[in-house]
Amino acid sequence: MKARRKPSRRDPTISLINIVFLILIFFMVSSTLSRTSSRDLAFVQTQGLECCAGAHVLQVGADGALFENGQPIFDPQSYLDARPADDLTVRIVPDRDLPARELLLLIGDLRARGAERVVVITENSAA
Repeated sequence: MKARRKPSRRDPTISLINIVFLILIFFMVSSTLSRTSSRDLAFVQTQGLECCAGAHVLQVGADGALFENGQPIFDPQSYLDARPADDLTVRIVPDRDLPARELLLLIGDLRARGAERVVVITENSAA
């Protein structure tokens, strides 16, 4: 008489891991990454801050040139006018070599033109 083998039970966590892995791959492939306007733009580095760039980011080059989505902007007012009305936060990504004085002058100019909140986005050097 042959000994009966017990049917092996399949572990349900393997299926769950497979599904989570497929979802992760799907989001990695289908997501979009924001691009900087220029390869010459070097981020200011900080540590321990939490922030996200979001949409409608104002990029400032080392020479003070303004960009949005890689397109040059010649006047801060045109940037403010092009933003959605419900987005009250201005996000600035300055170049590392931009003098702090110029950055502060730009922030003051944006606030004088009606920007309620100005956020400076930096690169997390600890990551």
